[in-house]
Amino acid sequence: MADNIEDSRGSPAFRTPLGWLPMVLAAAALALLGGYLLTGPHAPNLVVEHGVVRQDEGVAARLWQLLMLAQLFAIAVFAARWLPKSRKSALIVLGLQGLAFAAAALPVYLLER
Repeated sequence: MADNIEDSRGSPAFRTPLGWLPMVLAAAALALLGGYLLTGPHAPNLVVEHGVVRQDEGVAARLWQLLMLAQLFAIAVFAARWLPKSRKSALIVLGLQGLAFAAAALPVYLLER
């Protein structure tokens, strides 16, 4: 009965900042990747080794990796906190967080192939 009252007001799992944090981190990772792809490699990211010029991933790649790691940590904290409280709505939010993670990881996967 209490679950019906909670669902009629909207689940707190949808309203908590912890539920939206992984999606914000995914958006930041996508924005970072988009900015890097639009601007391309610049002089600090071009490395000359034995006369061969190659592109170094540099800071953008490290920041993307940190954002993705932070996103995984935030998803784990959300799951630990909300799955015992409100399983159904927490699973929905976890699904959205998983989609956001996949959306941020897919461009890098496709660029590496």
